Amino acid sequence: MLPTAALARAFRRGLIRKKALSSLGYDDARGTSALRHALRTHLAAQRGLSFASHDLMVTRGSQMALFLAAQAIAEPGMAIAVENPGYPLAVTAFRASGVRVVPIDVDEGGMSIDGLEIALARDPSIRAVYVTPHHQYPTTVTMGAARRLRLIDLARTARLTILEDDYDHDYRFEGAPILPIAARAAGETVYIGSLSKLLAPGIRLGYVVAPPDLVARMAGIREAIDRQGDGPLEEAVALMIEDGELARHARRARRIYHARRDYLAARLRDTLPEALTFDIPLGGLALWARIVDSTDPERWRKAASELGLSLTPAANHSIDGLAPAAFRLGYAGLDEQEIDRAAEILKIAHLRT
Repeated sequence: MLPTAALARAFRRGLIRKKALSSLGYDDARGTSALRHALRTHLAAQRGLSFASHDLMVTRGSQMALFLAAQAIAEPGMAIAVENPGYPLAVTAFRASGVRVVPIDVDEGGMSIDGLEIALARDPSIRAVYVTPHHQYPTTVTMGAARRLRLIDLARTARLTILEDDYDHDYRFEGAPILPIAARAAGETVYIGSLSKLLAPGIRLGYVVAPPDLVARMAGIREAIDRQGDGPLEEAVALMIEDGELARHARRARRIYHARRDYLAARLRDTLPEALTFDIPLGGLALWARIVDSTDPERWRKAASELGLSLTPAANHSIDGLAPAAFRLGYAGLDEQEIDRAAEILKIAHLRT
């Protein structure tokens, strides 16, 4: 839900400010100084991160940040441990960087640290680990404090780089805010975030916080394909952060998505109580719905597709081909009428399988 009017006003003000500063030419590959400074202040206040401006790089979305980070840390023969099931495009970025991917099982607490330890004992080429601890993608579970501390200790002992993808930190509906792993282990962590989830997918703005030598390598790689980001857009978003508009928008969005989460959960319980089960996530933008009867998820997906509903089965997120019978059901882009229709299609499609 893009705050169109606020962004338009900020864009106009940003253009005027940049013109006044004679800064509509080439800019820093790490992003405009205005947005880096605004993000530094924002992330310190909201996520407990302490870093210098040259430790941060603005990117065209978190996917670019993932790719650049993978390119910057990649070494010949290196492997990276990733969550399984996990985020498919992260795996794509790592493999495109020539890094071998080692899947680590996810359970009700996120990535299994026991599983990671076993993998490290078997494969010393693992030099990094990729996690989505706030709301694991795709299962939505939150990694607890004890497991986070174990991961930090293991990273320090095994000299691993933690790639922490905090893609939806702004969407925590219940409970106390959970600080990123990077707030406790800045030296071991490359922290990746996104403003696209807060604004709109088409607004390509992500960022990465990392040691300055790594940021410099990422900037050098970026310059080979993308001289710089969108300066006027970055200036506009910096102004929205500075004047509190982005924080106000985040509060509005949380209220709306919280209500949509609860509405979808209620509709699924009404329409498919014997077929699906799920835990209510504390935040995020989706439900992880597990199939509890004998329905084949691929047949259910095809039947729903024929009725106009796109489903994402767990198999789409599996690295090794093994996946639970489950769907990731996104609700953020649906109003109540659309959720009603989606629930009815799910029910009809289930009856056809």
